[in-house]
Amino acid sequence: MLLRIGQRLYARLRVTSPLHVYLYAILIGLTTGLFGLLFNHILHLVRDAIFLHGIGLSLPNPRGEGVAGLAVVPFSPYLLFIAPAIGGLFSGVVTTYFCHDARGGGTDAIIRAFHSEGGRIGGRVPFFKSLATIFTVGFGGSAGKEGPIMQIGAGIGSFFGKILNVGDRAHRSMMLAGVAAGLATVFRAPFGGALTAVEVVYREDIESDSLLPAILSAVSAYMVVRAFQADAAMFVVPPVHLNTFYELLFYVLLGLVCVGTGYLFTAYFRLVRRVFESWNVHPILKPAAGGLVVGLAAVFFHDSIGDGLGVLQEVILGRRPDAEWWGVAGFFLFLAGLKIITTSFTVATGGSGGVFTPSLFIGGMLGGSVGVVAQHFFPELQISVVSFIMVGMGGFFIGVAHAPIAGMVMVCDMVGNYTLLPALMIVSVLSTVISRFSIYEGQVENRFHSPAHYWDMNLNLLSQMKIASFTNLLRHITLVEPRRLVHEVEQDALELKATDFVVVGKGGAYEGICSLRHFRHTPETEELRTLLTVADVAREVRPLRLTDTFSDALQVMMENEIDKAAVIGDRDEVLGYLRFVDIMKAYNQRVR
Repeated sequence: MLLRIGQRLYARLRVTSPLHVYLYAILIGLTTGLFGLLFNHILHLVRDAIFLHGIGLSLPNPRGEGVAGLAVVPFSPYLLFIAPAIGGLFSGVVTTYFCHDARGGGTDAIIRAFHSEGGRIGGRVPFFKSLATIFTVGFGGSAGKEGPIMQIGAGIGSFFGKILNVGDRAHRSMMLAGVAAGLATVFRAPFGGALTAVEVVYREDIESDSLLPAILSAVSAYMVVRAFQADAAMFVVPPVHLNTFYELLFYVLLGLVCVGTGYLFTAYFRLVRRVFESWNVHPILKPAAGGLVVGLAAVFFHDSIGDGLGVLQEVILGRRPDAEWWGVAGFFLFLAGLKIITTSFTVATGGSGGVFTPSLFIGGMLGGSVGVVAQHFFPELQISVVSFIMVGMGGFFIGVAHAPIAGMVMVCDMVGNYTLLPALMIVSVLSTVISRFSIYEGQVENRFHSPAHYWDMNLNLLSQMKIASFTNLLRHITLVEPRRLVHEVEQDALELKATDFVVVGKGGAYEGICSLRHFRHTPETEELRTLLTVADVAREVRPLRLTDTFSDALQVMMENEIDKAAVIGDRDEVLGYLRFVDIMKAYNQRVR
């Protein structure tokens, strides 16, 4: 009897239509909102305990985060110097011994799960990501809390997908619905959060299938936040305005400044990551070393601590140094550059935290600098510096994340009206057209470049495209011998930006794939680091032949979660390898 009731209940709960996905998106949003508030509360408790009761320093908060508390002990610059390093050390322990995927910003892990893993997030990741971020940000690291809350939401969406046993398409929509709910919880911008979730997975596209579930989930999470917090918006923003057409010319300048600085941020962030990845020390020491740099900056400039939202709120409300116009503009530029350095040494070294929030801070400071200069030279235009700060927040994020619609709507949600939309549109177009980089390396160009939409393509056309007709696409750069040491290949991977290598033995014989993305060092393998060879970790993956088609090649790549597949000749010798991205380019040229 009970079994029959359980079967009937499960049948009713199963996802059999888009309506069911929409209903579960609401439930995902409500659950994510509650867990997000809990995480935020714990993070603030830890931060207050460290800074108010330990270091003796009061940090500002944005509108909805409450009034900043008063320090209860004398200020200690020595504790401030070591606090981010201690947090980095604790975070390194979590990410090294308990959950490797908890390190970094978290957004790339979500993007990778969407494209390559059917929207599935490991059950341990949200918890350990939250714990590592509490250590990183709570102790003063320069990173945002949106990373773990996004992964909490993604994990909740993925959990619902698993227990309901849905297909990959619905699973991905549920995961993105959770991401949207997480962003709505952090920034109290439901529509902006929903658009960011579906736009950030691509550089030049949007995941339209998941838009409605994302909106429903984000609105549900926002209502949970409003039930517990009275403030509707993240920031208190004075009235903003656009007075004349001529003012838009300065927003063109702001767009160019955002793109240029965004490129420097992305390049510097990746440089720091490459340096620390190649540094031959224990992994738990790397975020701690980065924390020392952050702590040193914090001793002299307290504004570099944490996510920067409290400082941004003060600047929006009129905080300025008592200096000439060039001193104020330089102050804003200095804060932007300092945030680039501290964020890179927090997140790129292996610490846990998001880069979305620091991007808003950097953009706001750039906007403030341009606004102050424009206001000084053209006082008759009555330029609002606050307007430039808000547009800079959106413009910088658009440039580094390739999310033009989301960036515009997010700022409008924060301001509470669409007065700044014309300026945001100008900056958005400039950033989108000029920018050729992204802080999120997992992004693909569009859905035709995503394994998640492989079956959306014309399979008949792919089945007609034989590899023999595209031998010019075969490459030979990432071929390795089986006797090479793994740590040498890891160094090559950093230079080549590759994760999968084709293993070629004597006489050009094919011996499998060495996939670094599927290989993780354990304490045991760390001890054998100088002895482990490619042959020890190579995987057996079916090679392709010239008579195979692009459809066959994609099938091999999807089944083995690799981005390239070996092609062998009649004598089983390796002719080269075919990359996923090259197949997509050839396919796009054919359909056009």
